[in-house]
Amino acid sequence: MDRRTATIGFLFGLVALTTGLFSAPIAEAAFGISPPIMNADHLVKGAEYTQTVFLVQDRPDSDLPIHTRFDIPEKIQPWLSLDTGMDFVIPKGVQQFPVKITARIPRDIDLGVYSGRINFTSAPSQSGQVTIALGAEVIMNLTIGNDIYRKVTVPVIKIMDVEEGWDPKVFVKFENEGNVPENFTGATFELLDKFNAVRLAYVQKTDGFTEIPPFTTREYTMDFPINFHLGIGEYWANVAFYQNDTLVASQKTVFNVLAAGSIAGWRGKLSRMVAGNWPFIAGGAFLILILGFFLTRRRRT
Repeated sequence: MDRRTATIGFLFGLVALTTGLFSAPIAEAAFGISPPIMNADHLVKGAEYTQTVFLVQDRPDSDLPIHTRFDIPEKIQPWLSLDTGMDFVIPKGVQQFPVKITARIPRDIDLGVYSGRINFTSAPSQSGQVTIALGAEVIMNLTIGNDIYRKVTVPVIKIMDVEEGWDPKVFVKFENEGNVPENFTGATFELLDKFNAVRLAYVQKTDGFTEIPPFTTREYTMDFPINFHLGIGEYWANVAFYQNDTLVASQKTVFNVLAAGSIAGWRGKLSRMVAGNWPFIAGGAFLILILGFFLTRRRRT
């Protein structure tokens, strides 16, 4: 190797080393979506279906603008909407950002399967380390038929703590995964003492149940009125929910009755006091008005 060749090789090596030492590192951030599929296979004409997906990023160092594009047949684009809009921002610090995708099926549409893709693309700021756009997509399949599909699940039943004098309350999470409205048709509530030995009350309900639309999850609280004052202490309760005499869900557990104002605070305590004594309060207010009328009239004369 001559001296000239050695010099050129040294310069190339020096340039490569300098470039490696001083070039800015490129951060490879992860960006994805969960779940990546939207399958609705029991839709009927006029139905409304909503699914929540989560945009996930591993480095939420700054606000991240997102642009959405529908890669679907033009005919069905008007059916779809996002609760975020087509362009939105994932705030700094948020790793999992929820997006609700809603499909509203027209009543005059042909039966069949409608498919496409919903693309989410990031647009990171040039000032950050990540300067390349990242993307994720949801594969969508909507099957529209004319069959009736029924599926009800009740994943959560909670017999709630209440204040003394309140009726028992039960929290319910009702998931209607079918394509027709659903509701309970009956319910029973059994109240027992703290030893789970003596029945204190038994309530049976046959109406007043919340109707849940198709493809919808609702959470609500149901009262079970009893005909006596429920005092402070610990009790057992056994609650059951039915659809057409078929047991759908049940729960047996302990709950507590707390002192007045423990849950609702002083406003709730005042409200109950007024509600329980409204005839006396109304009568007193009426007497005060009559007395004021006569006093005013007497002064004028």
